[in-house]
Amino acid sequence: MTIMAKNNFETIYTTLKARILAGDYSIKMRLPIEDELIAEFDTSRYAVRKAIQKLADEGLVYSVKGRGVVLLEHTPQTQQFNLNLSRTTGLKAMNAGRNLDYQTDVVSFKQIIVDAELSEQTAFEVGIPVYAIQRVRIINGTRAVIDINYFNAQLIPDITPSIAKKSIYDYIQKKLKVKIAVVKRMLRVDTAQTVDTQTLDLENNNCIGNMISISFNDAGRQFEYTESHFIPNEFIFTQLIRN
Repeated sequence: MTIMAKNNFETIYTTLKARILAGDYSIKMRLPIEDELIAEFDTSRYAVRKAIQKLADEGLVYSVKGRGVVLLEHTPQTQQFNLNLSRTTGLKAMNAGRNLDYQTDVVSFKQIIVDAELSEQTAFEVGIPVYAIQRVRIINGTRAVIDINYFNAQLIPDITPSIAKKSIYDYIQKKLKVKIAVVKRMLRVDTAQTVDTQTLDLENNNCIGNMISISFNDAGRQFEYTESHFIPNEFIFTQLIRN
């Protein structure tokens, strides 16, 4: 009996994943309701929920109370990212409680249209407007981090340099009342580029740590792509986002 339940769960998971990646549910942006899946696969509610949980663990879906299981927008780029679900917060809040003198310098702020090259990098669709923002994080007098942000201007409208200097996440959650459902993150080490050598106190470092984040709202829409470049031996991220 246990083996049968396992096979049922694996079959449901494999079938649903294939359909999601093929775009079979993309028009409605959500999975069929549990009762429909139970009837289709002739299985238990437990097996259906276990399959959906595995899809959620892989960053393909997100359960929203009252709206069912929502599909997250996905591209080859977003599927490379590990999924971590925790309390969604910004860099400053992540380091609350530490004795840090923390300042933000907005070095670039503009609205642009996504072209093919930027789409390949960020997974945003070509042709949509985004806020392109660069913010240097000065920690205890050291220019330690540069956030290279892109926000979908249709989903996160009316960002200003003043908001960027304070907290974009506070603005998103408190002012716009946007529910940040999922953040996918990847941590890697990259060769330092011109933007890094010009804005960070790298000294003898020729590489940077790079925390890449892609964020989704509870309708499954991607609204943010951010690269946080940081000095590897001066500042590290010690907590990943969950929600």
